[in-house]
Amino acid sequence: MKMHWMTAVLAAAVALTPVLSTTVAAENTTAESSAVLTETSNDSMNASEAATSSSVQLPNPMVPYTSYSEMTAALGFRPLALPRAEGYELTNAFVIGGTVGDLRYTSRYGDPAKRSQLTLRTTLLASLEDSGSDAWTTLSGIYSVEWQPLRLGENTILIAQIDATSFVAAWAEGDFIFTCQGENFNRWDFTHRIVYDLIDITEHYYTADE
Repeated sequence: MKMHWMTAVLAAAVALTPVLSTTVAAENTTAESSAVLTETSNDSMNASEAATSSSVQLPNPMVPYTSYSEMTAALGFRPLALPRAEGYELTNAFVIGGTVGDLRYTSRYGDPAKRSQLTLRTTLLASLEDSGSDAWTTLSGIYSVEWQPLRLGENTILIAQIDATSFVAAWAEGDFIFTCQGENFNRWDFTHRIVYDLIDITEHYYTADE
């Protein structure tokens, strides 16, 4: 199984290589991710909106929350979150349109201007009119990119390159759809993060009950 997933990482990284010419995120993950945000300020929201390019569109309204538990209560489910052990700090949390959980993380390490960032979105399949792969990519808010399919066991994810250091992935598991956007990553590290961390979490904790 380990060799199989390593092959998947290599395949995804290689598949992303030519996409540069296009405009091209457990027990400790959801329930235990009730870490209170230090602050969700207007400044951080404005900065996030200012960073949005023509290829990145954010659904509205975006309602900020100050804790994971408050988000869970508003959504009625536990959105995908990163364990603290991953070295990322939860910096912003939003509920979009009452149905989408949006969690934003920044690495605790390295030059503050170059630290990697992850945005995780989660929603229920039942909240969407279309549950196909088009709905996955729409949830990401990323457009005008070339999505590449990647098969992982019984699951398929879509992955795309936004620019030289930004990537996005989308997939479904059980009753949920997930997306992850990464900034200040190389393609190898981003693919590794998706395959070994986030896919592993969703397969263990979001699989539909038999």
